[in-house]
Amino acid sequence: MERETSCINSRSIINYIKAHNNGDCSELLHDLDPEIDSLPDPESFLQDPNNWISCSVISKLYKRARLILHDEMVAYKIAKYSIENSSLGYIQKIFVKAFWSSKKSFKHAQKINDKFNRTKRVELVSVGRNLAIFRLHWDSSMKLSKDLCLFNQGIYTFLPTIWSGKPYTFKEACCYFDGAPYCEYHVKWKFQNRVREYFSRFFMSRAMLKDIIAEQEKDKDIIEKKYDEVNRLNAELNYKIKQLLAVQDTGKAIVSVLDLKQLLTVIMNILSNVCQINRAIIMLVNDNEGCLEYMYGVGFDGEVPQEIRNYTVPLDRLSNIMARVVSKGQSEYIPDTKNSTLRKENIVLKRANPTSAFVVPLITRSRVIGIIATDAMDGDGIPKETRETLEIFAPQIAIAIENAKLYNKLREQMEDLKRSQALLSRAEKLSFLGNMAARLAHEIKNPMTAIGTFIQMLPQKYDDEEFRTEFYEIAMEETARVNNLIAELLDLAKTRESQFELSDVNELIDKMILLTSPQSHSKHIDIVRNYDPDIGQVWMDPEKIKQVILNLLSNAIDFTPDKGKIELTTKKIMEHKKGEAIQIEIKDNGPGIPQDVIDKIFDPYFTTRHKSSMHNGTGLGLFIAHKNMQDHGGIIEVKSKVNEGTIFTLSFPKASAGFRRRSSDKD
Repeated sequence: MERETSCINSRSIINYIKAHNNGDCSELLHDLDPEIDSLPDPESFLQDPNNWISCSVISKLYKRARLILHDEMVAYKIAKYSIENSSLGYIQKIFVKAFWSSKKSFKHAQKINDKFNRTKRVELVSVGRNLAIFRLHWDSSMKLSKDLCLFNQGIYTFLPTIWSGKPYTFKEACCYFDGAPYCEYHVKWKFQNRVREYFSRFFMSRAMLKDIIAEQEKDKDIIEKKYDEVNRLNAELNYKIKQLLAVQDTGKAIVSVLDLKQLLTVIMNILSNVCQINRAIIMLVNDNEGCLEYMYGVGFDGEVPQEIRNYTVPLDRLSNIMARVVSKGQSEYIPDTKNSTLRKENIVLKRANPTSAFVVPLITRSRVIGIIATDAMDGDGIPKETRETLEIFAPQIAIAIENAKLYNKLREQMEDLKRSQALLSRAEKLSFLGNMAARLAHEIKNPMTAIGTFIQMLPQKYDDEEFRTEFYEIAMEETARVNNLIAELLDLAKTRESQFELSDVNELIDKMILLTSPQSHSKHIDIVRNYDPDIGQVWMDPEKIKQVILNLLSNAIDFTPDKGKIELTTKKIMEHKKGEAIQIEIKDNGPGIPQDVIDKIFDPYFTTRHKSSMHNGTGLGLFIAHKNMQDHGGIIEVKSKVNEGTIFTLSFPKASAGFRRRSSDKD
């Protein structure tokens, strides 16, 4: 709310309405401004000349005064009444009286105006011995009404009565509220006898001194009341600040502490410091049993008695205050337990022996999940501030309990999930082993059948050199096939821990290119290297990365046609949340992989070929490559188009999290 006019003006309106409306000003003061409406006593605020309000509020007051009294000239009459009954206050009265004459008072009109409002600028056009012309230049940015003009007309008309003179002859030449640029007032008074004027000056100072003393005595009482009020408000403010800090601490505890009992201990300690509760217990609803059961207690001598720990309250026993609070969802306060209807044989009452009790529901998501009960052992009962604080904290406690229970439930579910995952993993391993055994038997059976057939025929055809040569070649080829199969199975079955070290990835790829050069040269394949020279040393397991590169490069050579091309690219990239990473691309211009099988190529034993110069198509190579990339915290991806070629992309962090931690520790 803007500070535009002194409440000395609103006091004039209130006093006039009370005097002419049987002391009732209730219709005047409602719904004025949110700031005023929120005050415990709006009338006192509007009667205090030290306070200021906006023009919109004062305009509302004038309008309501007109409606209450059915008088369009009420603002003018309020001004007259104020001067006649000193409602304008001693400051304004003494300030005006000090000028002791009309001529001097008009010369200081702007000073008088500035003391009590900021709505206008007063321009004195001319002033003589018995005539003054002045203009009021209103502030167009404020919400003004013509009532303000009428009030000023009344003030200027009856101004001389302050020093026992007669009202002025007043005329308004033009009005701002009728479209003029300002309000122009012409004020005329009778010539004053010079002897009378001299004696008026002599006696005026004495009258002013009496007025000042009388008003200061009144102000002394006002100041004492204000002092007491400020002290009371200061104490309330400090208490509210303490409450807010406690709420903030409770919020932090809810976020940071998830163990239920530890959380309740923290919250209750905070609560004890804020409102000095003597004792408290928390009872929670057990939906399965349909009762309240003990959850937590504080303030007992030593441990909480076992009888209270075992205490339960059926929810349908509405004669019990705790069950009743759960049922209604509303707090209950018993100021005198001895003379109340509470059952004196109740375990809690017998063991705690309280003089008063207060029970608050714990509500979250529109559901009562329990109660918190506190008591007092002296005859003063539980203070209102303590009860209000408990009601503020109750939702926080309810949220904390729900969060902790949810966390415990989630933790139990995670444990169940881990057990289920362990069982599932075990079942998958058994399934995998069974599948592997079946496929192994199938893969070994074919070459062994061929070898067995030739061995059976060998005695009859031993002398046949062509047969022996063919037998030798087939037997060696099939034996190599079995050995290769067994070697890959052994690689798959190995659970060797990764041995990470800093290695040059570009150099490692060169070695694999050299290793496969006989096959690539025999097919006249062009191997193109697009290396990033700034990659530097990479934290990796060289043997596992070799295995991945060798497998992918061998596949590319196998499927790339004669005189084809294979491109190997390395580069650094930035991965979201992982930081700097290495990317390796192996691109060929072979026949590509059909889209209907591309999602299966990393499955064990899946293969699109049955035989090659280096591998026999067991379907384990890409599966092992995928596993090795996972060990590096990386991924392997594939893009392929039929008759256009295939691109395999490897991405993994340049330095593992463990390596980064060790490096920072050394630093």
